[in-house]
Amino acid sequence: MKKILLPIDGSPRSLRTIQVVKQSYIPAETEITILLVVPDPRPSKLTDENDEVTPMPDHEEITQDPQTKEEARLLVESFAKMLPGYQTTAALRFGSPGPEIIQFAKEGGFDAILMTRSSRGSTQKLGSVSTYIVQNASFITTTVLREA
Repeated sequence: MKKILLPIDGSPRSLRTIQVVKQSYIPAETEITILLVVPDPRPSKLTDENDEVTPMPDHEEITQDPQTKEEARLLVESFAKMLPGYQTTAALRFGSPGPEIIQFAKEGGFDAILMTRSSRGSTQKLGSVSTYIVQNASFITTTVLREA
């Protein structure tokens, strides 16, 4: 059984991965995991070492907004429903998308990652997350789809 990871962001372009799966993989021979990473709202760094800092709650508290979790769960499940006949799993993570996708792929023993590129204009070949995945996922086959 081939294990495919589909990281999504909820955009219309991420729907293309569903089309490619249907065209390229046989349902009885393919296990699909649809992953949504919700970005962590914590600030990435301080601007000045003398700034006063209010302690942030730990990671678990920040990521437990029930509305965000429910919306994300519904989005991932809606993508899974678009693949009838396939064995699908929906997964939700919180954090920085690139590193979370890489860690999830390592933990899950996937055969491939299938994702779309950013739609930030014709001059940018890959978005930041796609670039991160390509640069850091040498342990797995990664396919980044072009714009249609």
